[in-house]
Amino acid sequence: MLLDLSDLFRAALAGPREIPLAEELALTRRYLEIEGLRFGERLHARWDLPDTVPEVRVPTLSIQPLVENAIRHGIEPSPSGGTLDIGVAASVRDIVITIRNPIPERAMPTRGHQVGQSSVRARIHALTQGLGQLETRQEDGHYLAVITLPREGGNEAGKAALSAFPDGPDQVSTR
Repeated sequence: MLLDLSDLFRAALAGPREIPLAEELALTRRYLEIEGLRFGERLHARWDLPDTVPEVRVPTLSIQPLVENAIRHGIEPSPSGGTLDIGVAASVRDIVITIRNPIPERAMPTRGHQVGQSSVRARIHALTQGLGQLETRQEDGHYLAVITLPREGGNEAGKAALSAFPDGPDQVSTR
Protein backbone atom coordinates (compact mmCIF):
# COMPACT_ATOMS: atom_id res chain seq x y z
CA MET A 1 0.00 0.00 0.00
CA LEU A 2 2.83 2.43 0.75
CA LEU A 3 4.21 1.87 -2.74
CA ASP A 4 0.78 2.66 -4.19
CA LEU A 5 0.64 5.87 -2.18
CA SER A 6 4.14 6.86 -3.26
CA ASP A 7 3.20 6.33 -6.92
CA LEU A 8 0.17 8.60 -6.52
CA PHE A 9 2.18 11.28 -4.71
CA ARG A 10 4.95 11.12 -7.31
CA ALA A 11 2.44 11.55 -10.12
CA ALA A 12 0.77 14.46 -8.36
CA LEU A 13 3.87 16.34 -7.31
CA ALA A 14 6.72 15.67 -9.66
CA GLY A 15 5.46 13.68 -12.57
CA PRO A 16 4.96 14.80 -16.14
CA ARG A 17 1.95 16.90 -17.10
CA GLU A 18 0.69 14.13 -19.36
CA ILE A 19 1.07 10.35 -19.53
CA PRO A 20 -0.17 7.47 -21.67
CA LEU A 21 -3.75 6.41 -20.94
CA ALA A 22 -2.50 2.98 -19.81
CA GLU A 23 -0.37 4.62 -17.08
CA GLU A 24 -3.27 6.80 -15.92
CA LEU A 25 -5.46 3.70 -15.68
CA ALA A 26 -2.72 1.94 -13.67
CA LEU A 27 -2.57 4.90 -11.23
CA THR A 28 -6.35 4.78 -10.91
CA ARG A 29 -6.23 1.04 -10.25
CA ARG A 30 -3.66 1.62 -7.47
CA TYR A 31 -5.90 4.30 -5.97
CA LEU A 32 -8.84 1.86 -6.01
CA GLU A 33 -6.70 -0.76 -4.27
CA ILE A 34 -6.02 1.73 -1.48
CA GLU A 35 -9.69 2.65 -1.20
CA GLY A 36 -10.54 -1.07 -1.28
CA LEU A 37 -8.64 -1.44 2.01
CA ARG A 38 -10.74 1.37 3.47
CA PHE A 39 -14.16 0.28 2.20
CA GLY A 40 -13.74 -3.49 2.04
CA GLU A 41 -16.78 -5.25 0.60
CA ARG A 42 -18.62 -1.94 0.21
CA LEU A 43 -16.55 -0.99 -2.83
CA HIS A 44 -16.65 -2.95 -6.05
CA ALA A 45 -14.91 -1.86 -9.22
CA ARG A 46 -15.88 -3.15 -12.63
CA TRP A 47 -13.42 -2.46 -15.46
CA ASP A 48 -14.48 -2.55 -19.11
CA LEU A 49 -11.27 -2.07 -21.07
CA PRO A 50 -10.34 -3.08 -24.60
CA ASP A 51 -7.74 -5.83 -24.99
CA THR A 52 -5.27 -3.16 -26.07
CA VAL A 53 -5.56 0.23 -24.38
CA PRO A 54 -5.49 2.95 -27.04
CA GLU A 55 -2.22 4.83 -27.49
CA VAL A 56 -3.34 8.28 -26.40
CA ARG A 57 -1.86 10.69 -23.88
CA VAL A 58 -3.97 12.17 -21.10
CA PRO A 59 -3.31 14.81 -18.47
CA THR A 60 -1.74 13.21 -15.40
CA LEU A 61 -4.37 12.51 -12.73
CA SER A 62 -7.30 13.11 -15.03
CA ILE A 63 -9.20 9.88 -14.32
CA GLN A 64 -8.24 9.32 -10.66
CA PRO A 65 -9.92 12.51 -9.34
CA LEU A 66 -13.16 11.50 -11.08
CA VAL A 67 -12.96 8.06 -9.47
CA GLU A 68 -12.27 9.74 -6.13
CA ASN A 69 -15.41 11.87 -6.59
CA ALA A 70 -17.42 8.78 -7.52
CA ILE A 71 -16.37 7.10 -4.30
CA ARG A 72 -16.93 10.18 -2.15
CA HIS A 73 -20.36 11.05 -3.50
CA GLY A 74 -21.64 7.66 -4.68
CA ILE A 75 -20.12 4.83 -2.67
CA GLU A 76 -19.21 6.36 0.70
CA PRO A 77 -22.67 7.74 1.63
CA SER A 78 -24.39 4.41 0.96
CA PRO A 79 -24.39 1.92 3.86
CA SER A 80 -24.13 -0.94 1.38
CA GLY A 81 -21.57 0.79 -0.85
CA GLY A 82 -21.83 0.07 -4.53
CA THR A 83 -20.16 -0.70 -7.81
CA LEU A 84 -18.00 1.77 -9.65
CA ASP A 85 -17.76 1.20 -13.40
CA ILE A 86 -14.73 2.38 -15.37
CA GLY A 87 -14.79 1.88 -19.10
CA VAL A 88 -12.72 2.78 -22.14
CA ALA A 89 -14.15 2.59 -25.64
CA ALA A 90 -12.39 3.48 -28.85
CA SER A 91 -13.85 4.49 -32.18
CA VAL A 92 -12.12 5.61 -35.34
CA ARG A 93 -12.26 9.25 -34.18
CA ASP A 94 -12.48 9.23 -30.36
CA ILE A 95 -11.47 7.56 -27.13
CA VAL A 96 -14.28 7.64 -24.55
CA ILE A 97 -13.54 7.04 -20.87
CA THR A 98 -16.56 6.60 -18.61
CA ILE A 99 -16.70 6.60 -14.81
CA ARG A 100 -20.11 5.57 -13.46
CA ASN A 101 -21.29 5.35 -9.86
CA PRO A 102 -24.65 4.84 -8.17
CA ILE A 103 -26.45 7.82 -6.70
CA PRO A 104 -27.31 6.86 -3.11
CA GLU A 105 -31.03 6.89 -2.36
CA ARG A 106 -30.79 8.80 0.90
CA ALA A 107 -27.76 10.92 0.21
CA MET A 108 -28.00 14.64 0.71
CA PRO A 109 -27.60 16.34 -2.66
CA THR A 110 -24.22 18.00 -2.90
CA ARG A 111 -22.31 19.62 -5.71
CA GLY A 112 -19.03 19.52 -3.83
CA HIS A 113 -16.54 22.22 -4.71
CA GLN A 114 -16.21 21.19 -8.37
CA VAL A 115 -12.43 21.66 -8.16
CA GLY A 116 -11.57 18.17 -9.39
CA GLN A 117 -13.96 18.29 -12.32
CA SER A 118 -12.96 21.85 -13.25
CA SER A 119 -9.28 20.93 -13.18
CA VAL A 120 -9.77 17.81 -15.29
CA ARG A 121 -11.98 19.69 -17.75
CA ALA A 122 -9.45 22.53 -18.15
CA ARG A 123 -6.46 20.22 -18.58
CA ILE A 124 -8.25 18.03 -21.15
CA HIS A 125 -9.28 21.13 -23.05
CA ALA A 126 -5.70 22.44 -22.98
CA LEU A 127 -4.07 19.15 -24.01
CA THR A 128 -6.47 18.59 -26.91
CA GLN A 129 -6.71 22.20 -28.11
CA GLY A 130 -10.42 22.16 -27.28
CA LEU A 131 -11.12 18.91 -29.12
CA GLY A 132 -11.53 16.86 -25.93
CA GLN A 133 -14.10 17.28 -23.20
CA LEU A 134 -15.44 16.15 -19.85
CA GLU A 135 -19.21 15.86 -19.56
CA THR A 136 -21.16 14.85 -16.47
CA ARG A 137 -24.76 13.77 -16.16
CA GLN A 138 -27.21 11.72 -14.14
CA GLU A 139 -28.80 8.75 -15.85
CA ASP A 140 -30.95 5.91 -14.50
CA GLY A 141 -29.91 6.38 -10.86
CA HIS A 142 -26.22 6.76 -11.71
CA TYR A 143 -23.79 9.63 -12.04
CA LEU A 144 -21.57 9.55 -15.11
CA ALA A 145 -18.37 11.40 -15.86
CA VAL A 146 -17.44 10.96 -19.52
CA ILE A 147 -14.10 12.04 -20.99
CA THR A 148 -13.93 12.21 -24.77
CA LEU A 149 -10.49 12.53 -26.36
CA PRO A 150 -9.64 12.82 -30.04
CA ARG A 151 -7.69 9.87 -31.39
CA GLU A 152 -5.39 12.18 -33.33
CA GLY A 153 -4.66 15.87 -33.38
CA GLY A 154 -4.70 18.35 -30.54
CA ASN A 155 -2.27 16.43 -28.33
CA GLU A 156 0.98 17.89 -29.71
CA ALA A 157 -0.13 21.50 -29.64
CA GLY A 158 -1.83 20.92 -26.30
CA LYS A 159 1.44 20.04 -24.59
CA ALA A 160 2.45 23.69 -24.66
CA ALA A 161 -0.96 24.73 -23.34
CA LEU A 162 -0.52 22.47 -20.30
CA SER A 163 2.44 24.60 -19.29
CA ALA A 164 -0.19 27.21 -18.37
CA PHE A 165 -0.55 25.22 -15.14
CA PRO A 166 2.92 25.88 -13.64
CA ASP A 167 1.89 24.99 -10.10
CA GLY A 168 0.84 21.49 -10.98
CA PRO A 169 -2.03 19.62 -12.57
CA ASP A 170 -4.66 20.71 -10.05
CA GLN A 171 -4.05 24.44 -10.30
CA VAL A 172 -6.89 26.08 -12.19
CA SER A 173 -7.80 29.73 -12.24
CA THR A 174 -11.38 30.36 -11.16
CA ARG A 175 -11.56 33.67 -13.01
